[in-house]
Amino acid sequence: MKTLVKIIFGVAVVVGICYGLNKFRQSQIPPTNPEIVRPVRTVRLQGGNESFNRRYFGTVQGGRRADLSFRVSGTLNRINTEKGTSVKRGALLATLDPRDFNTRISQAQSALSQAEAQYKNTQADFKRYENLYKQKVIARAQYDTYKTQVDVAKSAVTSAQANLKAARDALKDTELRAPFDGIIADRTVENFQDVTAKQTIFSLQDLTTLEIIFNIPDNDILVAPIPKVRSLQDLKSHAEMFNINAHFDAIPEKSFPLTIKEVATQATAANTYPITATMPPQKDFRILPGMSVTVEVDYSDDEHQSDKSGVYSVPSTAILSEGANNYIWRFAVGQVSRVPVTVGQIHDGGYVDIESETLNGGDVIVTAGVYFLHEGQKVRLMEE
Repeated sequence: MKTLVKIIFGVAVVVGICYGLNKFRQSQIPPTNPEIVRPVRTVRLQGGNESFNRRYFGTVQGGRRADLSFRVSGTLNRINTEKGTSVKRGALLATLDPRDFNTRISQAQSALSQAEAQYKNTQADFKRYENLYKQKVIARAQYDTYKTQVDVAKSAVTSAQANLKAARDALKDTELRAPFDGIIADRTVENFQDVTAKQTIFSLQDLTTLEIIFNIPDNDILVAPIPKVRSLQDLKSHAEMFNINAHFDAIPEKSFPLTIKEVATQATAANTYPITATMPPQKDFRILPGMSVTVEVDYSDDEHQSDKSGVYSVPSTAILSEGANNYIWRFAVGQVSRVPVTVGQIHDGGYVDIESETLNGGDVIVTAGVYFLHEGQKVRLMEE
């Protein structure tokens, strides 16, 4: 029994010693904090021997568009066209029930007849009193009273005529006709439905000329090679120097040249500027409003591209200056490395030329927070 106790005690002592040694060893190892993976903003180098291209997403719409509605309220009693139907200018698209409008015409005609009869009687009375006034039988005040009655009766006739014309115009407005040749892109109501004035019934688009709407970020607006930018509309006036093409996923082997039509000067909530470009109609491909499209813009220009390999235009915020030396941070395989560069010409929009034999078109460089990085630091991309 004593032997068993001694064995158990010995084992406990050994275990305690081992545990204490392990805790002591751990206390001698300094704690390691996990390395922070800093998020960074980046840009891909464009320049040198690589063209300065950008891709944007857009949608197709007709060159002319109109939301068609009745000018009067009523009940639909006939719809003559469906979605996707081609229509000619003046084609009757839909009508309202005309019964109430015919009733208003009858009432207006009756009111006009009464007003004309009253005016005729008043004129006859006035002629009699006018003769009596000339014969000095009645006073001037009586003469003026009857003359005023004639004027009032004449005004009543004019008002009744206007009411009759308005009632007839309202009857004409029960017909909805196409204002130009096009395709019914959408219809928002069903037959026999009550509709109100100005309520959209059809969406009509003219596809003889197609328009593509896409948005350009403000950074690209700043770097677009427009000589001495004075206004955003310069992008339109100098657009002939750009190659702008549309690409559709369903037609991968084909690109369609575009021409800029207009440039918005007010940014959207996403800090992008809507651009409208035109595309000729395509006989061999059925391109319809609402289709998604990728727009590729080649901004290549002597100001941003050089025949000399290794010259690039980058945001000035990408440059790290230490004394007389300048560097940029290049991102690759999840971390950054410092690359010496030579700073050259400064351009409008906060861009500068840099030169380095070790840089290549397509390299990803950090554009913000360059003073907070160190060699080999792990980072993750926020936005390229």
